Amino acid sequence: MPAQPGAAPVSDHRVSVDERGSFCFAGCSCGWVAPARRSRDRARRDAAEHLAQSQQPVERY
Repeated sequence: MPAQPGAAPVSDHRVSVDERGSFCFAGCSCGWVAPARRSRDRARRDAAEHLAQSQQPVERY
């Protein structure tokens, strides 16, 4: 696993939404994890936003 969450190449980002009790968690193969949500739709949206951000080019200085 990469040292920093979100540092994996775009092709390595595989998101999933898991349920634990009444909460849903979005997570990614790069190590990123969203906060617990009661709404499945919000957890899915968190995952979609992570994928969209991971596809943007990273500016390096």
